[in-house]
Amino acid sequence: MKKIILIDGKWDINSPALQYTLKASKGTDTEIAAIFLAADSSKGTIENARNVLKAAKQAFDSEGVSFSSDVVAQDPEAFMKKLNDLMPASLVLIGDAKFTDEMKKGGVSIGALKEKFTCPVSTAEAIAAAHEDKKTAKGVNWGKFIIYAIGSVLMYGVFFPEIDVLNKKIFMTGTVLGGLAIMAVVAVHAWIWGNTTNILPKLFRLEK
Repeated sequence: MKKIILIDGKWDINSPALQYTLKASKGTDTEIAAIFLAADSSKGTIENARNVLKAAKQAFDSEGVSFSSDVVAQDPEAFMKKLNDLMPASLVLIGDAKFTDEMKKGGVSIGALKEKFTCPVSTAEAIAAAHEDKKTAKGVNWGKFIIYAIGSVLMYGVFFPEIDVLNKKIFMTGTVLGGLAIMAVVAVHAWIWGNTTNILPKLFRLEK
């Protein structure tokens, strides 16, 4: 069975981290090991965290996903011990959780976790960005791109090299037909080249 360790400080079921974890584990042999990173170790804070985790467990249980949970305060030693106890895991995902200065001084940071554990350690933001990149790549309409690219090649490789001859015969004749021909060529060239350059950023993932 695979295991995803999800670390979060709010456990909002609609958050990107929880939604990703739910989708990734649904219908698979994956267990969710939840860590509620509490702000402090007071009785009220811990009790509230446990109640929130109960609601999260109900949501995961309703989707047939195995779910276990623990509440850990911002104590580096206790936090690392809990992570070690939960290993091995397939992924450590950090959601809406921020490590305090005390945690960082105790060696708890995303970079430190990546170095310590052999499994991937990521954040919800990083996963969302990766999925956005995939969507951008999928957004390229290859059929249109090929048509526009061929049109550009024909314009620059065939049409423009003969522009002097065409100017004498059509474009620069001073007739209405010549004027209409110029407007048509400008419009077609702008359409072909504009669409080609619009697709290129998507192709090379340069689109913002």
